[in-house]
Amino acid sequence: MDELSLERCRQVLEDGWVGHLGVISEGEPYVAPISYVVVDGRVCFKTGPGRRADAIKSSPRVCIETSHVDQSTGYWESVVVWGNAEEITEDVEAQTVIAALVSKYRPVLGSPLSPGPNDVGLGEPDILIALPIETVTGRSSGSFFHISSRPGRL
Repeated sequence: MDELSLERCRQVLEDGWVGHLGVISEGEPYVAPISYVVVDGRVCFKTGPGRRADAIKSSPRVCIETSHVDQSTGYWESVVVWGNAEEITEDVEAQTVIAALVSKYRPVLGSPLSPGPNDVGLGEPDILIALPIETVTGRSSGSFFHISSRPGRL
């Protein structure tokens, strides 16, 4: 594996479509997929009441991972960020994050993957979360990636 530069970590993070939120829930690790955007050096996402929101409230120290895989070569890059998650409660800030989410995910709004644009706005029971990035690391499969170590063949 090779280490990614800070600049490449930021690019992979900003370009990623699916993140994996890692929290401690009920005393054990819990990972859930999220759609997210990077706004002002923070990873922001929307969730609803439930296990993720409860875990963040009880233990705000979390991490988020995203990755990119080249399907033709098996080459991958993965970025992990850590920080203390916080709820976004200010209206202007919330509107900025929602606008960024809509802009990023516009290509799939209204598709079979999404209930449609009416489900994207801020409203109950939505909770907006921001993760100020304290630490970021990134790794890649490396330049000497061998077919026998491609994902799914480890």
